[in-house]
Amino acid sequence: MNAKEDTPDPDPNRTVRPVRRRLGADERRAALLEAARAAFRTRAYTEVSVAEIAHAAGASEALAHRYFGSKSALYAAMVTDGLRELLARDAACDADPGPEPDGWARLRASLRVYLGFIAEGANGWATLLRAPGSVPPEALAERDRGRAVFHERVTTRLGLDAGDPAVRLVVDGYLAYVDNACLRWWEAGCPEELRSPLVESAVGALTGALAALGPVPEP
Repeated sequence: MNAKEDTPDPDPNRTVRPVRRRLGADERRAALLEAARAAFRTRAYTEVSVAEIAHAAGASEALAHRYFGSKSALYAAMVTDGLRELLARDAACDADPGPEPDGWARLRASLRVYLGFIAEGANGWATLLRAPGSVPPEALAERDRGRAVFHERVTTRLGLDAGDPAVRLVVDGYLAYVDNACLRWWEAGCPEELRSPLVESAVGALTGALAALGPVPEP
């Protein structure tokens, strides 16, 4: 038996620091973003520090600032990464629409993708929706960019006139409804039994609003 292994720690209450190892630039950046996603999973922007994120990623605060420049830039980078992933998943709804490739089927598939993304939690998206006034403008700009993409995809999928001001207003209202409903669902713990009702309620809200403008395809 190794005698060294039997020697008790002279200071059992000491703080154990995370072991830092040398990573490449891309790996280090990814580790910091992963730590940021974990930190912002349920906590507001103002409640998390760069030092905490760096510590969780096994890096120094100075190194985190070297990669991102500031806390606001780190948060915005996290949101950008999340948006990129969400838009890629959503695009698959058009690339592989399934057995019913009509616009409403693609819209339902898009809603299910969004719910799945929100349910994962570790992307900061739910906290961005919950307290937009507390986050930096760079992150809000990314959220608005994402909403603009979804606006275009909804109008394209349903064959709507994107140049019609009334249509733009209705689709804007639909996207706001989806965000609010998804946030409430997330706050309730993402109950599985409410996924389909949430999807159908969103489709019903959009159908009703469009019906006021004229005939619309059956959802």
